[in-house]
Amino acid sequence: MSSSSALFMVNRSKNTQKASRPSSTATAASTTATMDSKPSTSSTNKNKSKRNNNKNKTKQQKPQSNTGRLRQLPPLQPATEILSRAQRQTYQSIKDDLKIANARRRTQKRGAQTIDMLCQKLCAPLKETVKTYEREFKYMHPFEKVVMELTIRARQKRDGLTLSKLLDDVHQGRKELLSLSKDWIYKIKNAASARESFDYTEEAKEVLANVFIDLIQESWTGIAELQKSLRNVPIVRLDCPAVVLVGAPNVGKSSIVRAISSGTPEVNNYPFTTRGMTLGHVQVFWESEEDVAVGNVAGVSIPSEKDLVQEKLERRGVKTRRMREEETLEKFAKENDDGVDDEAVVTADDSVAANEVVTSVVDAGDGTGNLEIEATNTIEPTISKRSFAVSQLCQIMDSPGLLHRDNTDVRNEMEELTLAAMSHLPTAVMYVMDLSGGAGDKCSSVEDQLILRREVRARFPRRPWIDVISKYDLGVVDGARERLIEIMEAERLEKAKKGFDVDEENYFIELSIKEGQGVEELRQEVMRMLGEVRVVLDAMAKMDDRAARL
Repeated sequence: MSSSSALFMVNRSKNTQKASRPSSTATAASTTATMDSKPSTSSTNKNKSKRNNNKNKTKQQKPQSNTGRLRQLPPLQPATEILSRAQRQTYQSIKDDLKIANARRRTQKRGAQTIDMLCQKLCAPLKETVKTYEREFKYMHPFEKVVMELTIRARQKRDGLTLSKLLDDVHQGRKELLSLSKDWIYKIKNAASARESFDYTEEAKEVLANVFIDLIQESWTGIAELQKSLRNVPIVRLDCPAVVLVGAPNVGKSSIVRAISSGTPEVNNYPFTTRGMTLGHVQVFWESEEDVAVGNVAGVSIPSEKDLVQEKLERRGVKTRRMREEETLEKFAKENDDGVDDEAVVTADDSVAANEVVTSVVDAGDGTGNLEIEATNTIEPTISKRSFAVSQLCQIMDSPGLLHRDNTDVRNEMEELTLAAMSHLPTAVMYVMDLSGGAGDKCSSVEDQLILRREVRARFPRRPWIDVISKYDLGVVDGARERLIEIMEAERLEKAKKGFDVDEENYFIELSIKEGQGVEELRQEVMRMLGEVRVVLDAMAKMDDRAARL
């Protein structure tokens, strides 16, 4: 069965047993969210009141649905291309004013306009880029701010350049060009003859071009290279529940992501295989909102690439064939009061053939410019969102490995990226350990992994959490399980003293991807935690809606 079309139906009796486990939904509300403050409307001056209302409108923006602002940074054209375009547009736009009979004055006017336009064309993209970075950084999600800072820090270690220094160089270069153009325009306007004015104009064009390349090109190229790295950051949807996998390097996190989601991170037997965030997706189904709250998952499917593209197009409001078909079916169901046939729910094996649909994006052909998904095989999967009352696309995040360090303030960029995801994104946590003694790094011994687990749990005590002992087929070092239980028991007692809900037992999953041991149990636990995060996100959305109405 292909992973893109696999559907896992969850045993209801197991779900009932899982539902009895204490839920940390109430405490998971600390995952992160900010509410807009109520705007002030009192003002005696009408003009001031209008300005205040406009400011308040910009403050009460709809919360971001994802973190893609880094990908919205405008692409930077090479400095040489900017120069060529500016020279071409200036030549095409500026002509002699034939209404001026005096040749000297006519040449002076054309020369001054030529240098002024050339300077404006050169400076406009520089100014816009600096303002864009300042604006985007101001409104950027905290996670993306950290990602940008870490990327900049890595570049600074390589060549000593920072984004602020590069942007400042561009800004200062723009000011130099403006000052230089004013000096040349003054000389052109005060030339003694038409010939002298023409010579000054040609010399000014050459000087401005050389200064632009000398002052701007290096910094401009540095910003462009840095931007390429920033645009590769995966987009994390803030309105979708997520689970982030955390642990030491080479403990099997990437293999888990491959096993339970659509993610395809690199899997190798060496430390720090994962050098960035990798996202996988799962579609989770519940039969009611009550089932979401108690963790009764009805089914799970792993979306294919075409499913993710389809979902993205629908979020953007693009007219798709699937959307029209669903609207037609819903209309038919309402007219006949039959709803969806219970027999539409089929087994995973039966759904494989139904999922074999090849799609392509084509023009809708209705003159509106809309796109639609065209299927070469129009057989639609029998199991769809309509089969269940509640469905949710969820995210599984693979993260770079963490190391146990005596000084926790000294971490590399990859480790800080993992901590940033946990600090700023609404996620549950899956802590993965390899207790076989073969993690492959001197800082990833069994004891170091257990200490790291205790430190991370202490830093994020209120997150939905599951512990996983991976690579269980390789065995467990003597005393490691007992040491883990001892740490978990100490945490339970500490939480109980503070009045928090605690699990009835020290629970962890013994997992072997190679032999299939514990995979289904892990999948169900992940879905349970995703349900908890969904409940919190729904509560946060309601709070944002209430704040927006104030």
